[in-house]
Amino acid sequence: MGINLLRSIKFFLQITLVLFFCSVSPAFSIEIGVVDLNEALNQSEPGIRSKNILERRGRQKQQEFKLEESELRKLADDLRNNPLLAPKAKKDKQQELITRQQQLREKVRAFEQEMRLEERRLSEAIFKELKTVIRSISINEKLDLVLEKNAAQVILYMKEDTTEITQKVIDEYNALKKSANE
Repeated sequence: MGINLLRSIKFFLQITLVLFFCSVSPAFSIEIGVVDLNEALNQSEPGIRSKNILERRGRQKQQEFKLEESELRKLADDLRNNPLLAPKAKKDKQQELITRQQQLREKVRAFEQEMRLEERRLSEAIFKELKTVIRSISINEKLDLVLEKNAAQVILYMKEDTTEITQKVIDEYNALKKSANE
């Protein structure tokens, strides 16, 4: 709830700032840029690499979970298809099956949470670097204000035209990362 209030306040301040700049003077021209941060993240080389790493880890874990699930199915089949099992042994095997199923569910839940945290960590690092690139492009392009494209879509009318800089951000970020790796 606090996050939504903070977002609302932040959005209100952005809109107020845009309206202020647009209404100051008819002779005053403001250059506004827009960038789609999700597109920049997903299409930049570091973003693609991060996504591939996460997907590879996810597939490996999924195979491990399927193997364990297969073992549990076999245990359940053995339990159902063994009429000669003593009541005590049957009860013990049922309890073992229930415990192992719970453990598998917990492992899956923990892994999903770990993956979300890892994705957020990688994304935040890339977003931080993207902001530096956006600042550089904004200075070079003499932009007065840059909005996130999804937030800019909320603005239904703006007197000034906007400049789409997403592809420039992606290209410059990729070039920056290539030069850093060389």
